[in-house]
Amino acid sequence: MTSSSSARRWRASPVGTVAGALTVTGLLLATTVDMRFLVLAALGTFGPGVLRELHWLHDQDEFQRQAARRAGYHAYLAGGIAAVLVIAGVQAGSVEIAGLALAAALVLAVMWLTWLFSCLLDFFGPQRAASRTLVVFGVFWLMFVVLSHLKNLGSLLAEGLVVLPFFVLAWATGRWPRVAGVALLLVAAATIVLFGWLHSGDLDHEHLLIRALTFVIFEVPLLASGLALLRTGPPASPDEAAKAC
Repeated sequence: MTSSSSARRWRASPVGTVAGALTVTGLLLATTVDMRFLVLAALGTFGPGVLRELHWLHDQDEFQRQAARRAGYHAYLAGGIAAVLVIAGVQAGSVEIAGLALAAALVLAVMWLTWLFSCLLDFFGPQRAASRTLVVFGVFWLMFVVLSHLKNLGSLLAEGLVVLPFFVLAWATGRWPRVAGVALLLVAAATIVLFGWLHSGDLDHEHLLIRALTFVIFEVPLLASGLALLRTGPPASPDEAAKAC
């Protein structure tokens, strides 16, 4: 690779210039006026990447795309390790996640779920990825319910029904993917209303973080799987359906 080709590849682009200006402006305003201006910096930092992943922005060549994806994986590893160390350090001597550790746990959950579903989607495709995601999180929530209500059979049975859609829809994804996708989105909407996640009320910061963390862990698999299934093709044949489960 020649120095001229490297300079051409890394020359400042209009998109990079605008993104950099937004980032710097947002940081300056956030530290001098109001921290809410940090959102402006986020638009500059993450906005171009989001637009590229949505295929709405085509300003990079293959080399730049590979470099960006590798850098993103490095950021995922570094950010995940940092979040785990914060949680472990803040909550040392405890078996609960509370206080400042909740914020780190929320970031860690978003990072891990995004990485997991993205890997499954690229490797297995929408149907098998959705099926496996729903089974994994169905088992996770079932274990959580069982451990929380071992001494109360009535509550165990009642809350156990909440995880039933995970397993039923995991089975349906291989047979009627688009129908299952719509059903997943409807279940997600219904549980949002059922659990009152749209009403924050007078909750303090810690309870808001708990609610946000629960929302991410419970709702994101449903929403991501439903949206992925809506983009699939026609219903699978019986043999394909069996392979998807």
